[in-house]
Order: sequence, then structure tokens, then C-alpha cells
Amino acid sequence: MEPIVAPATPLGYSAIGILRLSGDNLLEVVKKVFKGKGKIRERFAHYGKFYTYEGKLLDEVILIYYKAPRSYTGEDMVEVCFHGNPLIIKRALETFNKLGVRTARPGEFTLRAFLNGKMDLAQAEAVNELILAKTELSLENALNQLRGSLSKRINSLKERILNLLAYWESEIEFEEEDIPTLTKEESLEILEGVLEEIKELLSSSTFGRYLREGVKVAIVGRPNVGKSSLFNALLGEERAIVSEFEGTTRDYIGETINLRGIPVTFLDTAGIREGREEVERAGIERSLKLLEEADLIIFVLDATSLKEEDLKIWDRVKTKNPLIVVNKIDLGLRIKLDEFKNWDIIKVSAKEGTNLEGLKEAILKRVGFEEVSGKEVYISLRHKNLLEEAMRRLKTLMEDLKGQELGVELRLLRLREALEPLEEITGGVASEELFGKIFSNFCIGK
Repeated sequence: MEPIVAPATPLGYSAIGILRLSGDNLLEVVKKVFKGKGKIRERFAHYGKFYTYEGKLLDEVILIYYKAPRSYTGEDMVEVCFHGNPLIIKRALETFNKLGVRTARPGEFTLRAFLNGKMDLAQAEAVNELILAKTELSLENALNQLRGSLSKRINSLKERILNLLAYWESEIEFEEEDIPTLTKEESLEILEGVLEEIKELLSSSTFGRYLREGVKVAIVGRPNVGKSSLFNALLGEERAIVSEFEGTTRDYIGETINLRGIPVTFLDTAGIREGREEVERAGIERSLKLLEEADLIIFVLDATSLKEEDLKIWDRVKTKNPLIVVNKIDLGLRIKLDEFKNWDIIKVSAKEGTNLEGLKEAILKRVGFEEVSGKEVYISLRHKNLLEEAMRRLKTLMEDLKGQELGVELRLLRLREALEPLEEITGGVASEELFGKIFSNFCIGK
């Protein structure tokens, strides 16, 4: 493969800056600009001087060589450690470019690792998730996937389907010989087992999205019910302006906290009412838009006063299955909650910090934390779509098997079609377009 180069550390002033190279004939290229003592040995740190293409000393460096196939990409690799000045890294990149080493595209090192069989596609995706993980739980999930947890589950499904394919193919290959075959009921039992496993994997898809993208929680209600106070109390800091005057929050404010390993973004929205001026009306319109985008809505009531405005807002949000939070409980509960008796109600005092932990636990329950916590892997949206497609094709095959006698050729065709989405998860079936979509989200150098 043609040699490529890219920074493996962020560009900026730091103690160290690393350039990573991969490809054929790397040592021949590197020796033109690196001058050290003795022979360059595999997996040893070599001190030496690095010169520009024009022969000018650029820096004193440490060089490490990884010989194929015992490297990240499966090709010859070199890492050069410079002092972390972006000017040095820029000149070193220019030097390698002039020597015929192309600057790598985003994710190209990991793409080469996949193409060279160092990891499958699900594991390659986990590399980027590992870099972008926002919490320890999402980090643990990415590590599990990188170690092959998801791949093992998918490969187990593929193996069961391939075994069934082998039985069905034997009906053609050895139709005149007396060999054991599967009954329709036995075939259906195998397919049902595969379906159950797919369903179990799919059960983690929503939570997987929350781990990767976070949960958006919109705090809504009429002005002056204590939304901003609640927002600040949940964050543990004074982020939103708190005032006794209505309409203080003119736009939404968002902040993210780590809630038991889940990134939760609380959105403090403008109080919803008939806006009295243009700026406030614009904030209210944004609040209404956030209701559509949020994963969970917290509808805030004032424990001392229930107004017509509250009920109007309730009519807007009750179809979104909100959590009802009655704030200012430290002043006593002076309102009747008959209108909301069939809903989850959390009574809090943002001012005193009363029952905030209870509210956080209610949020976790709503996002399914209890049902899926402890799972080894949480699938991504791409995996979810492919698993759903495999399940759809398997269900169609099973319905046809139950309802009519399918010829063995048609059975084999349908089963192979059901196998394709599973192959695409691990990269057994993949296209240039898919590679471009996945690896373009990687940072350059990885």
C-alpha cells in the first residue's frame, strides 16, 4: 500500500507531537530524514535527529518502528515523536509529503487495519467511539466492542444461519442419498432462536444512542415556576439567571452532566405563555420546538399556584409522556393534582435541594437504565437498522415456511438474503460508500 502520514496527536503546543506513518518501504523513506546511531530495530525507541527535505535540522526525535504484520494497520508503521510545536509538525509533514508520503484521510489507518484483517468493521467503529466517549460507561461500552463483544454475538448468529444453510444445501447435493435432514419444525426452531437473539440485541439500541449522543431533557413550564432554579440545582452551579420577574429566560440554555454514566443535557427553556414582546416570543417558539426534539420532558408546576397557563401547557406536552415535577414544595403543597393523578409526579424543592436525587433516578428509569444496565454491549443506529432488516427477512421466511411448502432453492435464497445485513455489521459485505460514511467521521491520524 502507498505510504501515508498524519499527526497522531492534536495540533497545538504540547510536550510531544507524534507523526504516524504506514505503508510499504517506510524505512527507506524515513532513513532519508532521520539520522541516528545503529540499525533501526523493530519495537525499539531510537533517538536521532530529523532533517527537512532541504537538509536542515528540524528537531531531535524518538522513532519507533513496527514491522508488518505486527502493527496497528498490519503494514509497516513508524511513529516519530517530536517536540510538540505545531510549526515543527507542519514542517515534518511537508517533508514527508515531498518524499512521496501522502497525508492520510480521516480514519485511513483504521480502515487499513480492517482491510488487512486486524479487526472487523464493528471493532473499527469502536475505535472512534473509544476516542469520542463522553462518560466511563460509554468508554466501557466502546472497549467491549473493540474487544469483540458485539462481533462474537453477530458471528454466533451468522454461524447458526450458515449451519441451517448447510443442512438445506445438503438436500440438493445428496438428495439421492439417505442422510439426515431437518424437519420444517426443526428449521423453524433454529430461526426462532436467531430471532430471539436479534431481539435481545435490539433491546439495547435506544440506550446505545443515549450513551453515544446523550439524552436531551427539556425543562418546560410557565414563567416563574422555578425552571431555572431547578436547572441550576440539577447542575450544581449557577448557570441560568434566576429572578422573581416573569420572562427572564428569553432563550434556552443547555448544559450536560454525567448521570450514572449517561450524558444528560438539561435544557432550560423560556417560560411558555403569550409573549409580550418580540424577543420573548422568539424564545417561546424555540421552547416549543425543543418539545419535539427532546428525549424527555420535565413539566414543572409551582406547588403554591396552579394557573390556566399551566393547563394549556399541559395539553401541549401530555402526549410526550412527561415527568411532572412539582417545585417549591418547601412552601407547602397548596394545589390539587387531580388533573395529573395518573402520571409520574416528583415533588422537589430546587431552592432547598429536596428530592433532586429522586428526580434523577426517575429520569434514569425513563431512559431505560434499569432494564439494560449491565449489558456487555449497546448497539449503534447502524447496527440497529441492519439487525431490523435481518429480522424482517427472517420473519418473512418463517411465515412462508409455515404457510406453504417452499422449494429448497427459494429457501436458500431467502436465508442468504437474511444473512447479508449481519455480514454488513462486521464488514463481510461492505461497499466503498459504506467505508466512506463510517471512516469519514474519524479523526485524521486514526
